[in-house]
Formats: sequence, structure tokens, C-alpha cells
Amino acid sequence: MAKKLLSCLFLFFLLYSFSQKPSEESFKNIIFDIKFTTAGDQEIKKIDSIISICHQSGYKNCEAFGYLKIANIYNKNNDIKKAFYYTDLAEKKNLITSETDFEAVFYFYTIRSLLYQKLGERVKAIKMLDEVAGRVKDNSYFEYLLEWQYAGIYNEMGDRKKALKAYKNAYLKAKEYRKKQDPDIRNNLNKLSNSYKPIAYLGGMYQQAGKMDSAKIYIEEALRETKNIDEKGIQYTTSFYAGEYYLQVGDYKKAQHHLLICKNIVVYHYKSQNNHEAVIENLINLYGKMGQKDSANYYSKELLALKSSNEAQNKEQKDILDKRQATEDNIKKKERKTLMYICAGLLTGMICVVLYFFYFKKGKTENTIPSEIISGQDNDLFEQVTMLAKENNPEFLTRFNDYCPGFSEKLLEIENFKSSEIRFCAYLYLNFSTKDIAEYTFTSVRTVQTKKYRLRKKLNIPNEADIYLWFRDLMK
Repeated sequence: MAKKLLSCLFLFFLLYSFSQKPSEESFKNIIFDIKFTTAGDQEIKKIDSIISICHQSGYKNCEAFGYLKIANIYNKNNDIKKAFYYTDLAEKKNLITSETDFEAVFYFYTIRSLLYQKLGERVKAIKMLDEVAGRVKDNSYFEYLLEWQYAGIYNEMGDRKKALKAYKNAYLKAKEYRKKQDPDIRNNLNKLSNSYKPIAYLGGMYQQAGKMDSAKIYIEEALRETKNIDEKGIQYTTSFYAGEYYLQVGDYKKAQHHLLICKNIVVYHYKSQNNHEAVIENLINLYGKMGQKDSANYYSKELLALKSSNEAQNKEQKDILDKRQATEDNIKKKERKTLMYICAGLLTGMICVVLYFFYFKKGKTENTIPSEIISGQDNDLFEQVTMLAKENNPEFLTRFNDYCPGFSEKLLEIENFKSSEIRFCAYLYLNFSTKDIAEYTFTSVRTVQTKKYRLRKKLNIPNEADIYLWFRDLMK
């Protein structure tokens, strides 16, 4: 009952906010304020509602943030397929462009990187981060997030030297970010609390390197700094590395305390594959050392079931990505093949022209050219014009006017057309279909249909008349 009431109040707030036409920034703040670690289906529905309003208001950046937040929630809940779907959706809707707010672009690439990392595609994961690495200078928030993510990939690849360096950089940049905060940080609470994560990660890195004194310093700093932060993600990270540290130094009571906190969080809130498996592996190790075989066996069975489920899901997603890659490769092969055919055709045409000049035209004294030669030239010119049209070449209209003299002048007598409109009319005169024009001009079928409709209005072409025949009749 309480959840339904809260949902109703939230929808009422959105409707009221929409009626007041708030800024895009205010909607972004609402999305940021939704707690990531505890988010689930209810929060996804709320974000969906905000996306709908942002779409209607033309707030593209806010719409992109919404899809990426949903993708990250599904990633956190170990649903990689849906996470990929929402990052793909943001891309397909043309929300990630050079004009998009950089923060949205940054999240797009870093979320994609995390997803590839989970699938073991570490080269692709690093490539995603490299795409935005050069654009985050002088912004400590983006810099620490980027370094932190690089460190995780390097660590998985076994390059501990690079991982340690990246974690150190992330730690320093996160500290720098916290110092720069203004007194009023309401809109940055999630970002601020998140910036404490590198402390524990750095402690964990020193622990892996066997430098337990350094590990102790950072683990204790993490426990101290995050003690009063009510955010499950921070609690998980700090407790996980604290649990590992105490397990290694033989303080099993403290290790059990922190690892059970992590277990509770991954079961109810933080279902990420890597996190879940890591906690269970540590619990198996802990109970093995404590001599509690039943508990160790219980978690061993749970780990096997979890790995089996994750492998099946990851295989399915990898198959989807492999199919998509294969499709893209086939398209590129076809394009290369088509280009080869075009080049071969051009070469043949050039040879024919050379032969014509040397063997047919040589020795002719009369200026009159036989009709069959003119016909051949017209065919050659037609092929050139058609090829330029298909390539959307800027020279198309110039060559078309050579092929069809007077076409542009006749249109300008009827209406003061722009060059782009005459170009579109030329495509219709050449009898290209709506689908062909859309493909050659890199626009949608709907856009071409709209242009046709507007053209009919300007030229007073009746709806029942064939627009292609109309243009043919124009030149008679």
C-alpha cells in the first residue's frame, strides 16, 4: 500500500512538474537522485516516466541519461542483455552525438566498457575508455572514474603494476573532487558518496601485492571515511575489501562480519556477477579456514549454480554480439565488393573512351557525329549520373543538367526552388524509388515521403497523379 501511494505521489509530481515546464537540468537531477545501488523495477518505471516527458519536451540529453541509468541498473542486477539493449537504444535514437552533453557521452562509453569487461572482452572494454580519455582533462570527477575503471581491467588482465598506478590516480583524483565541492551539494550526493570507493580498492590492490601494512592504512581509512555514508554500493565495496584483508591476516571474526554484510547486499541489491561470485568465494575460503565444512560446502554449491547461470547468460549475450559483428563484417565485405565492381566498371569505361578517340574518331573530318555514337554517349552519361546519384556526390546535379538540359530552368519557372529541392526532383526524374532515395541520401523513408508530399503541394500535382510520370511529361 505504501509503495503504491509513493508511486502515485511520484507520478503526480511529474505531471505537476511537466505542467510547469521545468528545465532539463531539473529532470536530470531527479534521475541522479534515484539511488543506484538499491534501484530495481520501481525505479526503472520512474525513470521511464521521466524519459517520456523529456522526449515530449525535446530534452535529448535528459532522455540519454535516463536510458543509461536504466542500463546501469540492469548491469548492477546482472541482466547484461537488457543493459546492452538500453545502451543500444540510446545510440539508435541518435542521442549520443557530438552535440550531446559530454557527461552523457562519458557514461555511455564507460557503461559499455563495463559490459564488455563482464563478457571478458577486455580489449573492447579498454577501447571504449580510450574513446573518451582525451576529453576528461581538468575534471577530477571524470578523471577518477576513468582511472578507477582502467584499473579494474588491468587488474583482471594481471597487469598489477598498471592497476596499482591507476588506482592511486583514482584515489588522488577522487580526493581532489571532494575538496572542490561547493557547500550546497544536494544534487551531487550520489557522486560524492561514490568518490569514496577508490580508497578501499587501493587497499585491496596493496593486499594483492602482499604489502599488508599499506593495505591496512587504506582499509582503515575506507572504514573510517565511509562509516556514516548510507549507500549500499559504498558499504559493499568497503566491507568486501575489509573482509578480504581480515581474512588474510587471520582475524576471522571481523572477516565474517564484513563478508556477511556483502552477502546481504549482493542478494537484495547488488546482484552483479563479479561481485556475487567474489563474495561467495571468500566465504568458502573463510569457512574452510574456520573448519566449518557444512557452511563451506553450502556456499560451494551456491557458487557452482551461480557460475552456471552466469555462463549461460554471458554466452547468449556473446552470441548476440558475435552475430552483430558478423553482420557488420558482411556489410563491409559487400561494400568492398561493390567498390571493386565500380572501379572495374570505371576502368572499362575509360578504356572504351580511349579506344573511341584513337580508333573511331581519328581521321574523321566531318563535324556531324552519327546518331548511334550520340546514343552511346547518352548512355554513358546516364550511367555516370546514376552512379553519382547513388553516391550522393556533390557533382550529381551538375552532371544531371548536362544529361537533361533545361530541367532546372523549367522547375524554376514554376517555383523558386532551392538547389537541394531541384536535386530531389532529379532523383524522381531518374525514377528512383522512395526506399532508394532514402538509402542514397542517408535519410529515412519517412523523410523522403514528407519531401514528396511537400513537392506535390508546391507543384500542384494531384494526389491521384503519378509524380514520376509528371516529371517525365515536364521534359516533353
